[in-house]
Amino acid sequence: MAERPGAPTAPELVLETDTGSTVMSPSRDYHVGRDPLSDIVIDDDRVSWHHAVLRPEDDHWTLQDEHSTNGTFADGHRVDAWDVGPGSVIRFGSPADGPRIVLLGRPAPPAPERLSAVSHPGLTSTYRQPTSVRPLPARTVRIGRAADNDLVVDDLIVSRHHAELRSRPDGTYEIVDLGSHNGTYLNGLRVTAATVGPGDIVGIGHSDFCLVGDMLQEYVDTGEVSLDVQGLTVAVDRGRKTLLDDVSFPVHEDCLLAVVGPSGAGKSTLLGALTGQRPADHGTVLYDGRDLYHDYPELRQRIGLVPQDDILHAQLTVRRALSYAAELRFPQDTAKAERHARVEEVMRELGLDQRADQPVHSLSGGQRKRVSVALELLTKPSLLFLDEPTSGLDPGMDRSVMHMLRGLADDGHTVVVVTHSVLSLDVCDRLLVLAPAARWPTTGRPTRRCPSSGSRRGPRRSRPSRGTATGTGRAGSRARPCTGATSPTTPPSPGSRAPVRS
Repeated sequence: MAERPGAPTAPELVLETDTGSTVMSPSRDYHVGRDPLSDIVIDDDRVSWHHAVLRPEDDHWTLQDEHSTNGTFADGHRVDAWDVGPGSVIRFGSPADGPRIVLLGRPAPPAPERLSAVSHPGLTSTYRQPTSVRPLPARTVRIGRAADNDLVVDDLIVSRHHAELRSRPDGTYEIVDLGSHNGTYLNGLRVTAATVGPGDIVGIGHSDFCLVGDMLQEYVDTGEVSLDVQGLTVAVDRGRKTLLDDVSFPVHEDCLLAVVGPSGAGKSTLLGALTGQRPADHGTVLYDGRDLYHDYPELRQRIGLVPQDDILHAQLTVRRALSYAAELRFPQDTAKAERHARVEEVMRELGLDQRADQPVHSLSGGQRKRVSVALELLTKPSLLFLDEPTSGLDPGMDRSVMHMLRGLADDGHTVVVVTHSVLSLDVCDRLLVLAPAARWPTTGRPTRRCPSSGSRRGPRRSRPSRGTATGTGRAGSRARPCTGATSPTTPPSPGSRAPVRS
C-alpha cells in the first residue's frame, strides 16, 4: 500500500482475476493474500493471509513471495522472486489449479472520438459495445418516443418528440432539445442547444448517443451497471472531524450489497455520497465508467432512492398513488394507457397487484415499503439505494422485504441497502461493514460471515466457493465482487476491532 517517491518508470499493468480487473500503478506496491485489507484479496484456503507482493522495480515489475505456506508459482515452478510483465500468469497455493492472476499491458487510451467521458468503456456493461450503429445522414434527425421519429427511443421518460440532431453546412452537428419533459444532456449537463463533437455523449432517457466518424452509435443503459467508489473522504467542522476516510470499493452489476454498521459509523454519509445528493469532499464515484458527480444532472434519472420514512399519501389506494407518481415523472405527452400499463407492470413485479385497490394506510409495514420501492421503479432506475427499508418491521416482514430486493437484483438492478438488521443478510451478494475505527473494515460473503442468519438462498448464478479473488485497490480497481471500506478516523478502542475471517 506504500507510495513510492520519484517518477516511476515501470509500465502500468492490468491485473485480471476470475472476478474482475485492477489497474496497477507503478507508484505503489500491491499485496496479495486472504487478508481483506490486501490490495488483491483471494478467498481460497490454499492462499496465505499475506501471500505475495507485486512491486515496481526501476522499469519493470517483480513478484515476491512472502513466505507463504503453499507457495507462489510462475511457469509451473515455485518461485520466491520473479520478474513479471504483460502476459505473466501467476498461481497461488498450487501450480495446477490454484487461483491465478494474469498480467496484461494496459490498453492504449481510446481514440478521442470514442466516448471521451467514459473511463475504460471496455470494462463497463453499457459502453462495452454499442447497442446500434447507423450512418449519420446529412440532414436533421429527430429523436423521440413516437413512431414517426427518425430515431425511436422506447423509453417512457423520453418525450414523444424529444430532440433533434441537426447537420450544419460546415459538416458539424448540433443537438437541440424540443422542450422535452426530462431534458437532453451533453456530457452529463442539460442543454437546450449545443454543438456535438467527436467523443461527446448525448443523453436522452436511458440512451446515450456518440458520433464516431460518419456513424451514430447508440448505447442503452439496460440496468446492468457497476459502481466503482474511489477514495471517498468526507470531513466536517472545517476538517477537524472525518466522517469517511478514503473509502474505496467496487459494486458489480446485478449485485445486492448490504451496508451495515453501528450508529455514527458513516452509513448515511456514505449513502449521500454514493447517490450524488451530498458529494464527498474528495474522491470519485464511477457509474458504469462515468463520473457521477460531473454527470449527475443526467445520471440522477437512472438512480432510485427509497428513504427510510415512506413518502406516501396514506388515504390513496396503491394504484392511485402510483398513478399520480407516474403523471409527475413521465412526460405530459405520455398517454394514460401507457402510464396505466407501467403502473400495472410494477405492481405485478412487486406482488402488489392483489392490493392495488387497498388504501395505503391499511397495508402492513412491509407492504408499504413495497409501495415506496414501486414509486422508484416506475422510471426503471438502474441503480437502487434503500435507507433502512426494514426499520420497525418484524422478522417476517424484514425477510420479505429483503427477498424482494434479492429479486430486483436478479432481474437486472444493482441494489445497495443500508440496514441495521442482520436477520436476512444471507440473501445479499456482499456485505460492506462500516466501523468507527478508521482502518478496521470487515468484508466478505454474508453466508460465510453470518452462519446463523437463516437459510441460504438457492443457486442464482455460478460463483466458485474457492479461488475467488477480490480487488481492493485504490483508484482504478475494478474487481467484480463488492468489497469492504472504512470510515471515520477515530482510533479503535479495546475490543472495537471488527472480526475478520481467518
